[in-house]
Amino acid sequence: MLCATHAAAVERALVRATSRLVSTLGGVCRRWPDIGTGADVARTTACATLLAASALFAAPVLQLPRSFTLPEGAIPLKHTVELTIDPARDTFDGWMRIQVDLAKPTAIVWVNAHDITPHETVVSVNGRILPALATPLGGEFLAIQTAEPIGPGPATLSIRYRGRLSDKALLGPYRRKVEGAWYVYTTFTPIEARRAFPCFDEPHFKTPWEISIRVPRNDTAFSNADQIETLEEPGGVKLIRFAPTEVLPAELVAFAVGPFDTYPGPDYHSVIDGRAIPMRVITAKGHASEARAAVEATAAVLPRLEAYTGVAYPFPKLEHVALPEEQFTAVENAGMITYRAKSLLFEPSAETPANLRALRLLEAHEIGHHWFGDLVTQADWDDTWLSEGFATWISDKVLDQELAPERRHLEAIASRERIMNFDNSSRARPVRRPATSREASTGIYHRVIYDKGAAVLTMLEGWLGEDNFRGGVRDYLAGHRFANATTDDLAASLRAASGVDPSAVMHAFLDKTGVPSVRGDVRCARERVTLHLEQVRASVIPVCWKTDGSSRDCTVLDAPSRDVVLASCPAWLYLNAGGTGYYRTAWSAEQIAALSLDRLTPAERLTLVFDLRAQKNDRAAAHAELVKLVSDPEPAVMRAAQAGLDSEKAPAQNSSH
Repeated sequence: MLCATHAAAVERALVRATSRLVSTLGGVCRRWPDIGTGADVARTTACATLLAASALFAAPVLQLPRSFTLPEGAIPLKHTVELTIDPARDTFDGWMRIQVDLAKPTAIVWVNAHDITPHETVVSVNGRILPALATPLGGEFLAIQTAEPIGPGPATLSIRYRGRLSDKALLGPYRRKVEGAWYVYTTFTPIEARRAFPCFDEPHFKTPWEISIRVPRNDTAFSNADQIETLEEPGGVKLIRFAPTEVLPAELVAFAVGPFDTYPGPDYHSVIDGRAIPMRVITAKGHASEARAAVEATAAVLPRLEAYTGVAYPFPKLEHVALPEEQFTAVENAGMITYRAKSLLFEPSAETPANLRALRLLEAHEIGHHWFGDLVTQADWDDTWLSEGFATWISDKVLDQELAPERRHLEAIASRERIMNFDNSSRARPVRRPATSREASTGIYHRVIYDKGAAVLTMLEGWLGEDNFRGGVRDYLAGHRFANATTDDLAASLRAASGVDPSAVMHAFLDKTGVPSVRGDVRCARERVTLHLEQVRASVIPVCWKTDGSSRDCTVLDAPSRDVVLASCPAWLYLNAGGTGYYRTAWSAEQIAALSLDRLTPAERLTLVFDLRAQKNDRAAAHAELVKLVSDPEPAVMRAAQAGLDSEKAPAQNSSH
């Protein structure tokens, strides 16, 4: 054994010798031409291999990034990837080139990668090609090391690698056999693009993607952008090149390979700018005839989405891809939405009104994402509600346009009730919550993000007013077009449009759990009439009410109680005008008895039913009102009231066993 002094001396000598070797090899590599064909590639590969091996001795011990996210210092500008995929094989090959901008000199650039094996890596800087070493670490990262610091300024990372195509997984790139033929599909959201290629796999990294896919000659391939070229190559394969995309986060990139059939729809002509947008449905071979309803649903919902947002459909094409299996019901990949086949495709005999409405609702949600999520992307995973909450909210609004005005908003209220019950349970979680690990990322698409997020948007719209809210939404979309946004960015746009700052309200409902409860009573005195409001749980609540003397007034209850002056003494009071508020109303027996049900809208009566069902006090009065509401002319109100009465019987029935 060497003593410590001798060991240190030997280590220093090895480092000096390795440094000389690295320098010599680096000089040789820099004198060789750029990567091209034939001998140039062979020489560059050999140099990369030698230098990478020698750098192992000189490189510092790598430390994993301190968090789940990539370290600062490198900003991606463009991802260019060439894939070689045969769906019959369980692996694929890739060549990723990432143009980056480095903030400062560094010998290590971090990217995301998961279950990927790098083979050859070089870095191009100022016309020089530097061999590099790619080291997978921590299951989520790939460290790209060079023998000398590079930057600041532009550089290109070039990584050749191999990835896996599982026939069991539903995330990342995977393959399935459908009726005897193999197909490859992708589901990247939220953090699985790194299974397909080394990349910057976080939502705030939005770049153009230029994708090429080499496939067997009898297969075809699809991706987010238009196909621009097909090159026949030796060995029974062809290379399909796609146009560069608009800027996208990695999770919204998609591709599919296989012997597909397509059902072409008529071009959609934008109601905003008149542009012709190609539409089609992509299916496994033999199933294109089941796609007619999907094309018709798109034609129904797309103009409504454009009309509300005031923004033309933001991408060059719109394709719907039917997957035999899918982790989610659908995924909003830009220009290439993927769906579970059973949710998208229907035989003519299955085109029932209920199925067709469900299809329109689903497409309205996924196409709606092309504004909320694709055009404007949340800056981080804790703001995923800006994508999913908005898509849920706007799909309800789009489908409500098919109903009589008095019947609108009822399905949203029923969804809100379900999420309120969860929000008051021991399992409740806030809408906004950071994702700090792979395990935590599984909660990014929790149902509360969809339904409570949508309910908060409904409450903001009811409080600020429909016109002000739509103006704020349009400002938000215009101000963050093909960029990222946060909850505070949305609040700023709503404030600019309405003159009211909603920030405190938004954070109170999005960052915390629970359903607040409001009670109010009118105090009529000779000198003035006041509405006294109290909240049971501390929050910041926009409370809107109506009486027999006024249709709608609002205040923000940000203290335990507040008094509001009224113009006159009303005969009755309803404390959730429009049924838009995300809170319970605590009713007294006297207030229930005084209510004039025929002066309430169906949405208000349905909200009343759910409040009465949840109420713990004055149960006799609540029961009597539910009995009245069982005869309500609106079926949704009638069914909810009957369910409330049935639930009252359940405990007694259970106790008899």
